[in-house]
This record gives sequence, structure tokens and C-alpha cells, in this order.
Amino acid sequence: MEYLVTIGLEVHAQIRTKSKMFCGCSAEVAGAAPNTHVCPTCMGLPGALPYINRRAVEMAALTGLALNCRIQHNNVISRKNYFYPDLPSSYQRSQFDDPLCVAGWVEIAGESGNKRIGLTRVHIEEDTGKLNHQSDGASLVDFNRAGVPLMEIVSEPDLTSPEEARRYFQKLQQVLRWIGVNTGNMEDGALPRARS
Repeated sequence: MEYLVTIGLEVHAQIRTKSKMFCGCSAEVAGAAPNTHVCPTCMGLPGALPYINRRAVEMAALTGLALNCRIQHNNVISRKNYFYPDLPSSYQRSQFDDPLCVAGWVEIAGESGNKRIGLTRVHIEEDTGKLNHQSDGASLVDFNRAGVPLMEIVSEPDLTSPEEARRYFQKLQQVLRWIGVNTGNMEDGALPRARS
């Protein structure tokens, strides 16, 4: 029996801003001492009121335009409640249900000519902290990254081989770097995750 390879990817890309998504803490956390870029808002403490990073929204909209998306004028940031040890508030603010950008595409070199990979959405969310696992079995938590603005770029299941997935990811990285919304530096966690 033959199988048909069908791949859709979710890529998280850090938005290149000076401050975090919902507070004024520095988003330049690569190489910083643990837990030095935190405040009551990004730690999710009771009574702390978030305010949105306008520049992050503008850069996400710019990304949507660069990826041929339609920009939604009405979009909502909601709470997704779940527990991760490195998610201090036990919820993530995200646009999963009502995204900023929808119905785009990326063109890659396919097996037989150029191929369009559909995009379901590009939405804004905030990053979690980082677990540092020690050799003695203990885990330490660094909350510096918690609240850093992210875009989640979700493709349609249009990729039909690992090679196409690689080309798609490389094209996304190229576009994000070219328009200046992301460094593309995977070593610093700026473009860290792709899930199928």
C-alpha cells in the first residue's frame, strides 16, 4: 500500500520588537541573566494590567501582507488556559480564534515547477519562559522570554515531501528577515519551532 505524504506546518516566529507583547520589559533576552527581564505583567501576577505592543501588531500585519494574506480589521486576543511549568500565568494570550491575517500563500520551488503553499492564518501570541534542565535531574525556569511577542504562521496541508517542507521553511525565514520582522536566528530562539 502506498501512502500520500501530507504536511501542514505551524511555525512560531519571534517578532523583532524592543519590548514584550503586553508590557514594557525588554524583549532582547538572548544572553541575558535569568529572570532579569520580568515584571508583574509578564509574570501574570494578579492585578497586573497588560497593554498591547502596537509595533508588534504592525509587524505582524506587515508579515501578513508579505505573505499575501488578507488583514482582518476585527481580531481578538484571547486567553488559552493550560499549565506549562514555564508559563507563569497558566494562560497564553493568543489570537487563535480570531487572527490578524488569514488566507495567504507562499510560493516555493516544487517538484514540477513553482508551487503555492496556502496559509490558514498568521496570528499574534506571547512566548513562554524557558526550562533549563540540569544534569542532576533538576529543572530551572528562566522567565525572561515569557511575554516576548510571537507570530504563529499556520500553513495548509499542501506540502507533499520533507524537501518541500524544508523549502517552505527556508522561504518563510527569507521573507521574515527581508522585511525586518524577525532575525531568522534559530540559535537565539527567534525562529525556533515548526510543528506538523
